[in-house]
Amino acid sequence: MNIDKKYIIVFGILILLLVVILGVATYYKEKKSEELTQVLSKTYYAAPVFDQNYPISFEEADSFQKFCTITATRSFITSTLLMSNEELAEEEVLANRCVLTRKENTVDFEDKYMPAFSLLSKVSKLNKGQYIGIAVNYDDLFRKNNLFLDLKEKEFNLCTIIKPALIQPFREELLLNDQIGSNYSIIFPEGEVYCKKFFKLPVEIVNPLITGFVPEINEFQIGIYLVSEEKDMHELFSQESFLSIEEILQSYPLIWSVEKSVI
Repeated sequence: MNIDKKYIIVFGILILLLVVILGVATYYKEKKSEELTQVLSKTYYAAPVFDQNYPISFEEADSFQKFCTITATRSFITSTLLMSNEELAEEEVLANRCVLTRKENTVDFEDKYMPAFSLLSKVSKLNKGQYIGIAVNYDDLFRKNNLFLDLKEKEFNLCTIIKPALIQPFREELLLNDQIGSNYSIIFPEGEVYCKKFFKLPVEIVNPLITGFVPEINEFQIGIYLVSEEKDMHELFSQESFLSIEEILQSYPLIWSVEKSVI
């Protein structure tokens, strides 16, 4: 009988410890989320708030893009305290996936949605129908491919090929808002090709970014190519098929790519 009581006491203590550990873990998880919002507000701008888990206007789509672009900077990641320097150093090219998540049990943001991001390398699959953003750190791309000296004072284009294209209701407005005359974009049933022209290495935050709803597919692919000659851009966008553009791009350096399953 005494032995049974002893086991009951030990079991009770273990349950209590488990409850305490789970409570502490939940507290620190919520604390980190609060710190992220505070950093957004103090360092860059007030974190945008949405009524739905997707933008319903051009202004909201633009606000979401700006948030996602910032998350792909190493200084931002460091300031949020969400990753150690050692963990961050493991990401050779910093790339993030952004989504809108519901904020519950908060007075100021009841039934509202706010942006959140995850390292793309930690995201195993994408969800069909979800509105996402994917941002890639430019500096990391140039450093990984040893392009800083080659491109220091040169004009060049970075061309992103997306298979298939994300569904973006505000695509035209977003393109027009992003330096008129320096971008090329074309969409086919198989995917989208988007090229951005640079007159020299950028000094501000201009990380490559795509946003939109994930279509009903099984696999999603992105590739970023370096196209150095302007005449090649005219040839590229004079093609009448996605396959022809893809074949031309494959003759240029591929500086980053990713593939994700979709569920």
